[in-house]
Amino acid sequence: MSARPARPSRTSLDLTPAQIRIVQQVAEGKSTDTIARELMITAGTINVQLKHCGQKFGVRGRAAVVHACFVTEQLRRPEKVTFPGAFSDAEIETWRMVAIGATSTEHAARTRISRDEALGRVRALRVRVEAANDPHLVTLGWRYGVLGESLLEMASGTVLRLRACK
Repeated sequence: MSARPARPSRTSLDLTPAQIRIVQQVAEGKSTDTIARELMITAGTINVQLKHCGQKFGVRGRAAVVHACFVTEQLRRPEKVTFPGAFSDAEIETWRMVAIGATSTEHAARTRISRDEALGRVRALRVRVEAANDPHLVTLGWRYGVLGESLLEMASGTVLRLRACK
């Protein structure tokens, strides 16, 4: 009989101040090299810390870490603004797939499109909203009101929990 590991306590899901500084910069669309220079740490340290953040939340990928930080309010949520123009259902679904950390293969399977089409949709959405990368795309999704705290189930199967009211 194998023992199942206990679910981590709520406090163990809180990021350290250093991790939050890193994720904040990732959310702004900055590259690893830029973050390393600005925080005076190595790129390797950034990558390890982001991996630990993903492990704490039970998610994979930088975009999913950013989304999890917004959901759990460990990052200040961006001020909402109106985007000039409407987003299509396909764009909204693409945004959601990026935020939950779905791979292009998972995105394609869930939306019944080819993997190439899934990749193309992500690229086109990044261009349309001028996102530097996928984590920045998530931040812009929150800014434009496309993403929010109702998106709790991640591609990994993890369901994020909102912080309790203080």
